[in-house]
Amino acid sequence: MVEKVEQLIVSTEDRVGMLSELTQVITEANVNIEAITAYSWEGKAIFYLVTSDNAKVIPTLKDKEWQVEETEAIRIDLENEIGVLNQIGTKLKSAGVNLLYCYGSVSEGNSPCRLILKAEDNDKALIVLS
Repeated sequence: MVEKVEQLIVSTEDRVGMLSELTQVITEANVNIEAITAYSWEGKAIFYLVTSDNAKVIPTLKDKEWQVEETEAIRIDLENEIGVLNQIGTKLKSAGVNLLYCYGSVSEGNSPCRLILKAEDNDKALIVLS
């Protein structure tokens, strides 16, 4: 399955325990995290998340005085098989779609994997990958 989603970009101070604090707020809002990546940059912790209900969790995140932005991305559910990600990369390259970033999850066995990506042209990427 390939579809557009709205991801959250949450910027907090970079200190011990921020992952715990962020996920506690989301858990207490009864919202599921479907995908996440995070990094530290210039004293900030930056979290990219896809959740089950952004609208429900955004006010709570903002109440913590964290910066919250909602942006469009593409979610791809794919098989956990050798070369699947290479096929996606090849399709995007062949169509001239510039990938800005991606993050994903993998699992063992035949469980599906999830990839979140953002391209310069998400509409074109969606067509190419569908």
